[in-house]
Amino acid sequence: MSQEQNTAGTWIQVAAGLKNPGMRQLLGAVLTGAGVPEQPGKTQLKDLARWQKIGLLGPDGQLNEKLLDQTLSSASAAQADRTGIQRFFTGHRLDTLPAKPADRHEVLVSIRDAVIGADEQLREEQVNERLRVFHPDVALLRRYMVDHALLLRAADGSSYRRWDES
Repeated sequence: MSQEQNTAGTWIQVAAGLKNPGMRQLLGAVLTGAGVPEQPGKTQLKDLARWQKIGLLGPDGQLNEKLLDQTLSSASAAQADRTGIQRFFTGHRLDTLPAKPADRHEVLVSIRDAVIGADEQLREEQVNERLRVFHPDVALLRRYMVDHALLLRAADGSSYRRWDES
């Protein structure tokens, strides 16, 4: 995965994390200087681990300024590029799914690559959280990704993982 794709994926994960009230509250405490509570609860530890996995918070609980700068630069660069599949987006928001199957597949691959890492397995609500950054109809995007063999859905429907054709 290129650095640009990796940064775009990080941006989506940061945005999804900000939509989660608990993660937003924890990040707010760090940003305002209050820091992580001395005796964090189970949920707070989970939220902290998610921020650290994304890379926005370091192991010491401090904000990763470099990652923040990179993601903001990536977002502004994507806004300027309206060629290729970017013509179907306004910024990171998907305006419309392309009618041509080849274009649709390319758009879905791009979204999939930004939403889920090669080694991740996510619960449906986590996939929805990340897809919502792109488009409000997360069920449609998720269904298309499964239909296009880009995501594999567990037999019990509890989780999704990335399917790479290589």
